[in-house]
Amino acid sequence: MGGAPAVAAPAAAVGAAPAVAAPAARGGASPDPVVPGERVSITDGGRCGAVPGATAVSELFGTVALRPGARGMAAEVPLGEAVEPGRYRVTIECGRGGTRHQDVVTVAEGRAEGVGMAQAAGGAALLALAALAYLLRRGSTSVG
Repeated sequence: MGGAPAVAAPAAAVGAAPAVAAPAARGGASPDPVVPGERVSITDGGRCGAVPGATAVSELFGTVALRPGARGMAAEVPLGEAVEPGRYRVTIECGRGGTRHQDVVTVAEGRAEGVGMAQAAGGAALLALAALAYLLRRGSTSVG
């Protein structure tokens, strides 16, 4: 009989978990942290509704207009390559004079991964050489 309470206690805890595990919608930025040169997505997490004139303001990117998106009002903002690492406050204002929500975006050291002009030119040159080699080989096998 001593084993029954041990089984009942975990079952009760599992039953209570869904009420604690469901967080409220939260706006903010993603990815977080972000690195200079990346695009950052800003969202209100549904807190503003579809209020016209909603904006996000930050020293990181200035003022941007938010538009209706899948997770509420949102915008995608490109960050400059020269952005300094640190923590930047983002203020979302739900329309002119509306409710304000604040969050923090962290900029980490590093730079965005991507293809630069030199890499793109090198790749194009390799592709052209491969095409030329294919055509030359094809031409030599069809003779005869």
